[in-house]
Amino acid sequence: MARRARLSWDRAEYTPSNIKAMIEAGRVKEVRKEYTRLRDIAQKRLKRLAAAGYKTTEVYQRNYKHYPLLKNIKSSSELAQRLSDLSRFIESRRSTVKGIKDTRTQALRTLHEHGYKFVTEENYGEFAEFMESYRNNLLDMEYDSGDAADLFGVAVKHEIDPEKIKEDFEFWMENLDVAKSLRKARKTTGNYSAFYDKAWDKVKASRKAK
Repeated sequence: MARRARLSWDRAEYTPSNIKAMIEAGRVKEVRKEYTRLRDIAQKRLKRLAAAGYKTTEVYQRNYKHYPLLKNIKSSSELAQRLSDLSRFIESRRSTVKGIKDTRTQALRTLHEHGYKFVTEENYGEFAEFMESYRNNLLDMEYDSGDAADLFGVAVKHEIDPEKIKEDFEFWMENLDVAKSLRKARKTTGNYSAFYDKAWDKVKASRKAK
């Protein structure tokens, strides 16, 4: 409830179409003021996440540098989309240090209950990244949840043997240094690097062989 109280309007008003309608109805100053107010809150949260060591999390990477100063927004359509994105970030549990910690605790508990005891506090971040890649490459599912913790549910939902996940995760970890060296190129192109393609081809081949 406290997170929702930070929004000036009802949550349903923060869709791009509704925000654009406000602008067209002459409420542009109100919209601009709300964007600036929420942006200030978001910047403070992002700084806290960075200071707490969460720069590599999906929520940080997705929102860092995503909200330009008002003067740099070029159109009403862009303003509507940015404010809509901003409102979702503000309401997300994972926009705060406590929220991320609570989510991790719950995710680890759930994973352990389903037999994924090899996932620990120490390798949690790597496992989150692995599961994103796993979901995209082996299950042919789009990554659209916006919530890294939900990725863990993929394996549970599809009843994939924890030992198979562990085996693939260990393979991924063995090649992590190579993967990290190519991550910048991967982000720039928006596609998986040649390493990822070759690595997952090997995993798929090993699956078929068994």
